[in-house]
Amino acid sequence: MKLIYFDNAATSHYKPRVVKKTFINFLNNSANAGRSGHSLSIKNSIIIWKTREKIAKYFGNIQPENVIFTKNCTESLNLVIQGLVKLEKEVKHIICSCFEHNSVLRPLKELEKENKIRLDIISPKNNEYITVQDVQAAIKKETFLVIVNSISNVTGNINDYKNIGKLCKQKKILYLLDNAQGVGHIKVDMKKDNINFLTFSGHKGFLTPQGIGALCINSEIIPCPIIFGGTGTESDNMLQPTFPPESFESGTQSTPLIASLYSGVEYVEKNFFKHNKKVIYLTKYLYNKLNGIKNIKIYTKNLTCGVISFNINNYDSVQISEYLDKNFNIATRGGLHCAPLSHNFYGTIKSGMVRISLSFKNTKKEINRLILALEKLEYNKKIE
Repeated sequence: MKLIYFDNAATSHYKPRVVKKTFINFLNNSANAGRSGHSLSIKNSIIIWKTREKIAKYFGNIQPENVIFTKNCTESLNLVIQGLVKLEKEVKHIICSCFEHNSVLRPLKELEKENKIRLDIISPKNNEYITVQDVQAAIKKETFLVIVNSISNVTGNINDYKNIGKLCKQKKILYLLDNAQGVGHIKVDMKKDNINFLTFSGHKGFLTPQGIGALCINSEIIPCPIIFGGTGTESDNMLQPTFPPESFESGTQSTPLIASLYSGVEYVEKNFFKHNKKVIYLTKYLYNKLNGIKNIKIYTKNLTCGVISFNINNYDSVQISEYLDKNFNIATRGGLHCAPLSHNFYGTIKSGMVRISLSFKNTKKEINRLILALEKLEYNKKIE
């Protein structure tokens, strides 16, 4: 039975040929970029810089040196959060939403436990997404950072990130956007949208292999580094360089992954509107089909990002995902999606949610197979 992959919000299954070709090319021509003066090392350094330029342009023409490569979005988020707090001599106030991933919640709670920050976690008054009014109500005199995600990894609902950016600029508050789920689905311009820090991973919306992410900076305030080591520059200095990107990129970079990110960004740019048109069409088709299933509860309101999360009757979401995988070779995501406060908000902390996350490579035929499988589940009233 052919695999049906509906877990693209966790990681993209399809990797474009150009991404794989670029990765293999630089894997076969490996050298340590920025550490040697021979031609192969220089070639690797050039593609790394070109990738910075590509990403900088994609997110609103920020400075290329302010594109920092990391291994994933989690590392990028930690770099911003912990690095900014290291700058502050006094305890400051941070606002984040209940829809944040543990890669935001855990570093914040750790800093709160150490009495280095005061933290407010806000919930939406409209029961769907975080609005600018939700953030406005939580701002205090000592607030210095607001953190929200562009798109919830649990439900696919889009937060009001543009107006939140305007508010933060007016209030002179730093603004961090977790764009892990937004890449490939929404266009973000860091300058126009007043975003100081943006994080993402390549393996989701940019269709790269796992293991590469980035932090993009649009701010005169630069976080302190949190990892120290060799940078290939100022090697006679025992202290870490103070300028980006070197200050944040200690150790050997993965040129094959960074090069594949260049190709992934280029591929997404070229096909953005065509692919999103199909994803939106499939998402609406899936939503209408799911609504026909008895005893289903759908939590997703936004139908533009390929994500729909639901529960059926009293089944545990992990049970349903395992049932679909074992009996129909359909890959979905059950459980808490590393975002426990989101499930507290929706009342699903015990059951979790079943998340379907579509790609432009999915088809109506695959969705129909999913619906038949779920109808059989409800008909049988139990999971074998």
